[in-house]
Amino acid sequence: MIRWIRHEAWIDLLELGLVVVLAMGLAHWTWIAASPRAVAAPGTLADTAESRPGVPVAGSLFGLADSGQAKSSSATLATGFTLLGVFSGPTPTAGRAILSAQGSRPAIVAAGEPVAEGILLQEVHPDHVVVLRQGVPERIELERRKAQAAPQPQPKPAPARR
Repeated sequence: MIRWIRHEAWIDLLELGLVVVLAMGLAHWTWIAASPRAVAAPGTLADTAESRPGVPVAGSLFGLADSGQAKSSSATLATGFTLLGVFSGPTPTAGRAILSAQGSRPAIVAAGEPVAEGILLQEVHPDHVVVLRQGVPERIELERRKAQAAPQPQPKPAPARR
């Protein structure tokens, strides 16, 4: 009998080892190909806003919370406009404001755009805006409305037991 045809135990072990290594390699590369890509979580909200300058920061999206101090509304009366809401950006010149003239519908105006004839929206802050009327800056405070509590529904009486 020829020596290389003879079946020995070490050949069986070598074949088994090679099959196991091949299976492990295939499993590893299948796992890498099929697994989803890791995506780094964004940092803080401020970091996200700095990386995307056109996106407003959520904390100042609708203005700041009322500090409890009485706000002067003389600028509102002087300009004839009421500030209903703001979308403040990372800088005062990158925001938008919701302004309403007396007797007209509210309009969204970006900083740097004209509000009306001779009035330009210069800056948008979280609690006020600055407009230029004939080149003179005027401040309009954000209108604060008192939230009315919704009426509490009366609980239904429990059915009487007999």
